[in-house]
Amino acid sequence: MDEQNDVTEHDLQGHFDVKSLGQLNLLLGMKISQSDHLVTLSQTHYIDALLEKFGLANANPVSTPMDANVKLDCIVEEQGDEGQGEKDEKIIHGYVTLIGSLMYLVLGTRLDIAFAVNKLAQFTQNPRPIHWTTVKRIFHYLKYTRTHKLTFGGDNDILNTDFNIFCDADWASDASDRKSISGYVVTMAGGTVSWSSKKQTSVALSTAEAEYIAAMHVAKQVLWQ
Repeated sequence: MDEQNDVTEHDLQGHFDVKSLGQLNLLLGMKISQSDHLVTLSQTHYIDALLEKFGLANANPVSTPMDANVKLDCIVEEQGDEGQGEKDEKIIHGYVTLIGSLMYLVLGTRLDIAFAVNKLAQFTQNPRPIHWTTVKRIFHYLKYTRTHKLTFGGDNDILNTDFNIFCDADWASDASDRKSISGYVVTMAGGTVSWSSKKQTSVALSTAEAEYIAAMHVAKQVLWQ
């Protein structure tokens, strides 16, 4: 591998001004560790920075990103919001900031919070106290799992270019519009390379139809890859 890297670097130097910075260890906020036949990606330092920024460094850790008993859909509109437009705008901005920070984790290495973040992102126009409580729970979960990593490689029997594809759908799970949630995970060399959790754009009339839609989404992603 080192010889191949040397050849690639030499070829690039023939066309561009290249400065070698040594082995890659940090890229786009992701910590990269490399050893023989093993690569790990993590965002522990980013999580620590978020916890400190939002005053949650001493938060009590929890083992799940969401409470299964909490229903976020069909929240009854609160009364008496007149005259609080400026305050509401500040609340919305703060909520969107939290969601955006979490979304970067979802895109980078933390597929385990993809569903929760996607769900909460649907309420950015008018977040209620229950949504604030739920988004804070994700940070408590990140405190518990701050050292989680994506790991690629290891045993020789998993060092291949084969994709392992998993997908599913939660039929009519959204109580507000009866739309389903599609989810998929694609792994290669023992680690996850692609994932998604997203509300379907149309209403599926059966569990089979919802799962066909989910399969279509992951098929498009794999063909693109």
